[in-house]
Amino acid sequence: MQTANSGGTGGGSSHRPYRLTISRLTVDKLGVKLYDKASAVVAEVVANSYDGDAEHVTVRLPLSTLLARKVKADGSGVERVEDLGYVIEIEDDGHGMTPDEALDFYLEVGRDRRRDLRSPNGAYSRGKKRPVMGRKGIGKLAPFGICREIEVISAGGPKTSKGYLVAHFTLDYDEILEPTDKPVPLKPGERDNTYALKHGTLIRLKRFAAKRVPDEETFHRQLATRFAVAQRDFEIVVEDTRDPSAHSAKSVSPVSIAIDKNTRIDLSTRPLVDEEGRRLPVTGWLAMAKESYKDEETAGIRIYARGKIVAMTRDFEQPAGFTGEFTIRSYLVGEVFAEWLDLDDGEDLIRSDRQGILWDSDYGRPLRKWGAELIKEIGKLSKEPRRKRVREIFLKKSNIEAKSKEAYADSRVAGVAVELAKQIGSFAAEDELEDQEYVEGLTEVILSVAPHKALVEAFQEFRNQVANGEEVSLNQMLDLFGKERIAELASYSQIAAHRVGVIHELERIVRKTSDESELQRLITEAPWLIEATWTVISTNQRLKTVKSSLEAFLAKRTGEKVTLAIEFQTKRPDFTLVSVGSKLHVVEIKAPNHPFDDHDMDRLGNYLDAFDAFFEQHEFVRKEFPDGYQITLIVDSTTGMKISNNKRAFKAARDEKKLRPRPWEDFLADAKKAHEQFLTINDKFRALAASRSK
Repeated sequence: MQTANSGGTGGGSSHRPYRLTISRLTVDKLGVKLYDKASAVVAEVVANSYDGDAEHVTVRLPLSTLLARKVKADGSGVERVEDLGYVIEIEDDGHGMTPDEALDFYLEVGRDRRRDLRSPNGAYSRGKKRPVMGRKGIGKLAPFGICREIEVISAGGPKTSKGYLVAHFTLDYDEILEPTDKPVPLKPGERDNTYALKHGTLIRLKRFAAKRVPDEETFHRQLATRFAVAQRDFEIVVEDTRDPSAHSAKSVSPVSIAIDKNTRIDLSTRPLVDEEGRRLPVTGWLAMAKESYKDEETAGIRIYARGKIVAMTRDFEQPAGFTGEFTIRSYLVGEVFAEWLDLDDGEDLIRSDRQGILWDSDYGRPLRKWGAELIKEIGKLSKEPRRKRVREIFLKKSNIEAKSKEAYADSRVAGVAVELAKQIGSFAAEDELEDQEYVEGLTEVILSVAPHKALVEAFQEFRNQVANGEEVSLNQMLDLFGKERIAELASYSQIAAHRVGVIHELERIVRKTSDESELQRLITEAPWLIEATWTVISTNQRLKTVKSSLEAFLAKRTGEKVTLAIEFQTKRPDFTLVSVGSKLHVVEIKAPNHPFDDHDMDRLGNYLDAFDAFFEQHEFVRKEFPDGYQITLIVDSTTGMKISNNKRAFKAARDEKKLRPRPWEDFLADAKKAHEQFLTINDKFRALAASRSK
């Protein structure tokens, strides 16, 4: 192959060898940046303590505390981090390190101690022969994810007459992670090459980023879920440095999750078979939790190897769309112990932050397939218990039994409502049962349907009785007609009750709060307030098409982004669209007592022109709405307009019936008049209820 040379370096004239340089910044990006929580950083240090044969590890830190805060530099507006002087310490009673051991092993970043022939114990700890947790050799730099200074004080080696030899040095983030591959000299500490009475290591973290240490319960839980050490000779104690009293020191205990025992699967009887037919031992358990996930640490399945977490998953990485997906991803919990995920001589399958594995690897694929089968099984086991649980939650939150008795004097109709609640409640969206509005809406539907279901059941009984030649009594006939009347009245009462409630809410907002966003919500959800004959059909497909086209047209025409609503949205829209018959109704509201002024009219005039042009240029809109459009402007006063041309334009639009202005009090009065009968009956029932309660 013939190639081109440049700069005189080709043809063997250069004697520089090819060389690949990996800077410390690469280690920073691949390792350190993955640790951004205090608990994750502490866990990495604790793992080193475990590998160092420690039996007791004490973590001292300020709980529920912001370690540093961001402040803006004077004048420039640039943020800087202000250190608040906090310190985190992790101290253990392990075998520690001498200065030589620190140099030869600890300070070599990226060293795999399991494969390093210089390491006398390889994959096992020095004294207790524990399978070591560390592998990548970058965990020692994990604290740089939250701080800028790591001080190491370690006493180890053989015991001498003076004690144990001390290694003391400091790692500085800014010095260590400069873009170079040259060794960085470290500053020795005052205790370096002195002696200590006890062996062990103290790691002290300083100069923090703007990170927060969570509360005691959360921190303990975060730390506990990262380890699954079964040995009795290893304890982690957390001391809150904000509380110097002795009772602040507490041992980290295993996390306990309340589960549905009927769904628990013992994994020791379910070995995994890989793609080559080999049986891979697995222990632990899977189950459905009694409650949906309350925190991220206990959400899903924790997978462990060598006593330390290697992955978290909610569904063994199944693609979306499987049966029971929501329930599985909200309730499935468990612990899986699979030592073969972290073999000494095998492929490194574990992410640096130990929160995931390579699922497309030789071990990851069979693990995913194995998990999918277990999910199917546990889904079947949990189906009926879940329905029972959801049903009981709904019955309690809805108070359906009391409400049905209050709504219907006929005990059979009330009973049907309760039975319906049991059936429908079993399939309710469990995550939504915390939303009282959802519960009340579902309860209202059940109470509406109950009379009709009771009527159907009564007719079925009547038919069966006649078919069997039995005589039908007058009381049975009256009962049947009574249920028919209840069903009919129930339908009307639901409509009436809803409209009365909306009108009362409208009156409250107009006269007391003048909340424009609340008024927008009411009108969008109940367009019959504007015109009693209007019904909520505003979200049909043709209106959605018009909305999309009109928003784009108005944005281009006016140069501003225009938001149109066909159903309520939290962001206040510019206009609300309602489709009634052959006319498109556009509603704009101004806050009560707002005087419509020249600025408002300039804006409205632009939109009137834009609507005219939109109808003229789009044939499909003219076909959908042959009677054109009308803007209903709900505003209390137009006295704010001072410019004559604006006044004339306003009058012309009103005379052409393109604009229909209405004050809020007139709007409220019209709504009340249109529903006068409903309101009168409601007042009578309230008065009757008040007299009965005396």
